[in-house]
Amino acid sequence: MNLRRTVSLLLASLLLSGAFASCNNTDAPSEEPAPAVSDPAEQQQEPEEQSPADAPSDPEPAGTPEDPAPTEEPRDESLHDSPIPASDGGMVELDKNLFYAKTGDCGFSAFLAGGGASSDAEVVAFLSSLLKAPELDFASVGAGCSTYAAESADGGRVFGRNFDWSCSQVLLLETHPSDGYASFSTVNLDFLRESANLPKEVLPTASCYAPLDGLNEKGLAVSVNMISDSARIAQKSDKPDLTTTTAVRLLLDRAATVDEALELLGTYDLHGSYDMMIHFALADASGRAVDVEYVGQEMVVVETRILTNFYLAEGEKHGIGSEESHRRYDALEAFLNAHEKADIYDVRDALFTARESAFDPDPSEGTEWSVLYDQTNLTATWYRRENFDQGWTAKLGG
Repeated sequence: MNLRRTVSLLLASLLLSGAFASCNNTDAPSEEPAPAVSDPAEQQQEPEEQSPADAPSDPEPAGTPEDPAPTEEPRDESLHDSPIPASDGGMVELDKNLFYAKTGDCGFSAFLAGGGASSDAEVVAFLSSLLKAPELDFASVGAGCSTYAAESADGGRVFGRNFDWSCSQVLLLETHPSDGYASFSTVNLDFLRESANLPKEVLPTASCYAPLDGLNEKGLAVSVNMISDSARIAQKSDKPDLTTTTAVRLLLDRAATVDEALELLGTYDLHGSYDMMIHFALADASGRAVDVEYVGQEMVVVETRILTNFYLAEGEKHGIGSEESHRRYDALEAFLNAHEKADIYDVRDALFTARESAFDPDPSEGTEWSVLYDQTNLTATWYRRENFDQGWTAKLGG
């Protein structure tokens, strides 16, 4: 983790003063998701004191069949969320370092028509021209992540994602392209290195090119997860080029299913954003969920409902990744085995189980955001810094 702490210090020098400190002022997250709130009238009252004459003369011993069976703690079926206020444009501040924006076309079709980009620098060059912001740059960073795709008993689909990193400025972005699907996505604004110097009105457009997870109107959910490996993705053929985050944008804009997403990825040469090895978690509304990895510059697909930060594909790379990510995977796998069917509350609890602080004692790092993408009802609920007592929900197109 020394590398990540070093990068954190470098990022801190590039952002607005106080951005990291403000996270330390937030309330500490509770150790468990908040219990369901009961009606005060239903709360158990203290029994009245009995006189000796009122006491039963021959009480039944404890544990007889007449005793009621012990009951489990009621499941918390509240997301503890607030609706995100409507926005016709611009950025709405929801909380410290947390913003929401809705935007229309971001020029992505023009980006693709120009051949895409084989590096972050080329994405920056396109954006700098589009936004008239020549100082724009992308930061080079890494992160740990966990994803979970679930089917509920009524056939609904939910995709959950934890993004593990240091305190960041986060944008919850809703996009409505003129020639693509509407979508939600989550953007770490720190990954736009000079974002603090850009006018807020252009940040949503720039952020269209840097999503790290998302859900589109067809129910396709996408996440990019880092792998701790020295290998890099740099496919070289005669295909047009994409970076990691512009690939996420492509899938959200143009793919309705996992099959369509895989076909699209196969028509481009991928180049790793931020100089990081990654893999994609994809899940669609039909229930198919896969991991897309790149081994020896070849795309490999693994059917899986959970993903963290190591290779799943069989072969020489299998298992390579951080030790901590294996432990988070084991925790999610145990949860999955215990929940054949899982609804949105179960997925929330799974994300809590895989939170960063449960596996890494470093107080400067944690799960920066958790998001529940309801692929059936097309809603997204976000939480910050492992605090599942306060969330924000939006409905796509709502």
